[in-house]
Amino acid sequence: MADLSQYLVLDPLLPPVWTAGVTLVLAAATVASAWWWAGAASRGRRRVLVILRLLAVAALAVMMLGLQARWKGRRDVPAEVTVLVDASRSMGIRDADGDVAVTRAEAVRRAFSAADDAYAALAGRAGVRPFAFGSDVRAAEGLSVEPIDPRTDLAQALRAVAARARRSAGPFDVPPAAVVVLSDGRANRNASEAAAAARELAGLGVTVHTVLVGSTEPGGRVCDAAVRGLRAPDRVFVGNKAEVRATAAFLGLEGTAVEVVLTMNGKPVDRRRVTPTSQRDARELRFAPALETTGPCRLALTVEPLEGELITTNNRAETTVRVEEGGIGVLYVDGRLHPEGKYLARVLGDARELELARRVLVGAGAEAAAPRPADLAGVNVLILGDLPAAALPRETIDDVARRVRAGDLSLLTLGGPDAYGAGGWAATPLAALLPFDVPASGGEVAGPLAFRPTVEGRAHFVFRADDEDGAATTLTGADLPPLAGACAVGAVRPGARLLAEARADVPLLAVRDFGGGRVASATFDTTWQWALAPEDTGGPDLHRRLWRRLVLWLAGRDGRPKDDLWILTDRTEYVLADPERPPEAEVTVAAPGDAPPKVTVQGAGEADVRLQRVGGTGPGRSEWRGTVPLRRPGEVTLAAEATVDGQVRRAETHLVVREQDFELAELLADGDTLSRVAEAGGGTFRRLDSLSDLLRSLAGEVEPRHVPAERRLPLGRGRAFLAVFVGLLASEWVLRRSWRMA
Repeated sequence: MADLSQYLVLDPLLPPVWTAGVTLVLAAATVASAWWWAGAASRGRRRVLVILRLLAVAALAVMMLGLQARWKGRRDVPAEVTVLVDASRSMGIRDADGDVAVTRAEAVRRAFSAADDAYAALAGRAGVRPFAFGSDVRAAEGLSVEPIDPRTDLAQALRAVAARARRSAGPFDVPPAAVVVLSDGRANRNASEAAAAARELAGLGVTVHTVLVGSTEPGGRVCDAAVRGLRAPDRVFVGNKAEVRATAAFLGLEGTAVEVVLTMNGKPVDRRRVTPTSQRDARELRFAPALETTGPCRLALTVEPLEGELITTNNRAETTVRVEEGGIGVLYVDGRLHPEGKYLARVLGDARELELARRVLVGAGAEAAAPRPADLAGVNVLILGDLPAAALPRETIDDVARRVRAGDLSLLTLGGPDAYGAGGWAATPLAALLPFDVPASGGEVAGPLAFRPTVEGRAHFVFRADDEDGAATTLTGADLPPLAGACAVGAVRPGARLLAEARADVPLLAVRDFGGGRVASATFDTTWQWALAPEDTGGPDLHRRLWRRLVLWLAGRDGRPKDDLWILTDRTEYVLADPERPPEAEVTVAAPGDAPPKVTVQGAGEADVRLQRVGGTGPGRSEWRGTVPLRRPGEVTLAAEATVDGQVRRAETHLVVREQDFELAELLADGDTLSRVAEAGGGTFRRLDSLSDLLRSLAGEVEPRHVPAERRLPLGRGRAFLAVFVGLLASEWVLRRSWRMA
């Protein structure tokens, strides 16, 4: 026998204990009444009256217990169709069909208005729930949405529907029967995952239909000109030319002459006329403007707007270049003729910002060629190659040490058979300036030795690729010919920085600061092999950039001022590609004393910057470093404040944060993506002009869902129960009257 609890449930008016008590009292009183009528009626009549009264008490107990009969049934629930409408900025492009160009978002609204009858037919058979999607998914009040989102994540929208379908898989909920996506197909976040999300929905029994909005081909009203990928060096020395490169992209402008203008600080400096030869054309443009004034220089490349362009916000691109003083005086003194000296002199001589003088102290004229203190006038960087200390006058060595400590000169020492300990340099004042200990006697570490930049070295200006070439890679020694050997030197001194090593106990390149003067020491002399290595190894490029950037750093031309207080960032321009993962500017501040300077930010979300001390840049001056997240596009000012000579001083630097507009990077609609999504979702792919057909088709396909339903009948309530209860009491009263019982 089935459990009665499956068919009967309680919904008591009073606690069951109270109900039981009341019932027992009433039942006892009813039974006792039989004795009251003992002399007034026969036993049979008394029994009938007691039974009627007990039935009334039982009915009252049923009412108080709220006894209900229960059984299983089912009910029909209308199907649901989820409509996803693209709300990204690309839906604001005016390329929709018709006599008058309208935005893609407006075209969607008009299409639903034209399909009013088909929509009404669908709404009569199914619930239609509209959602807007772009950077996120949100409920929409109607089928017309504003195209404002900076990204399009179709995969996220479909996964959200799938999650809802899984939550609605219970017996009393209804998952969507179908999903209709109206979009231009330009999904630029997780684009490759959209088809997988549609396939997941199909596995849940939800079909995915896609409707393409916008034009997939250029021509006619679909035309546009854009500037993309404007590139220029971060830093250029005054008087030199900056190589500026960009791509001009054209859609639907075959045979149309287009003017492209390069401006520098708002003034035109170059103009080109470009005529596209196809409906989809792209031209790489190169310019070489001369930069004659120090300071930040804003370069802008503009395609003059054309009538009928889809958008004009992509006609212009800007970047900023730091123009710095050039004319670095370099004196290279060597003790022999050898390949390292030859190729090093060639690299430095080709550098436009360097003025190189070379002296090789060999033969009978070596003593006369040795530089005197007066020869150091106008020299910013002194390079001592492979030569013994005895090759230079003692007064010159003393003067070099004094100038370096005073910040008037920087020094680069190179390896070789007569360098460091082997050349007697340990007994000179220069030994105390070098970044590592110099042994009293010579020694050599035999090769082959791999050139490995350290972690600190890869972050240093010498190896960080932000020079005039705009290269995006960090200098490394991978795939290069190994060094033939290195001079044996001691440990790296405190305060110095090891930039490259062969292994943990073999330093190759180290640097040290002395206020305005700087010292760099290399223990090798066979990098000339890199200059002769095949181009695909990167050897010639590494050789050129390593030595050039090392000299620039020594001359203080790494972008760091020599003032008592200064603030700089690692770049002058940053790209905000995703507000959820903003770029960070690395901020470096030099200030007098040991107290951290106060750094404030204006323009990127005003905030203070927490700094950590990373070292000293000179006597009584400390260097601090921190990072700043850049969450908003625009111009940003960073200011540092510190007390200098009893007065609060302020230094500033400026940068630009540009927002990468993914929505307008590609203007044509992408039907291929939507077609793949529809195929994966088991649905159909259509264009916007066939929206009515899709809605009518769905109206004929979707069916109500039969869901389990629990039915209940209250046994102690309602008119029937009241009639029974009153009937029992009335019957008992009538019988007593007819039998003449009180």
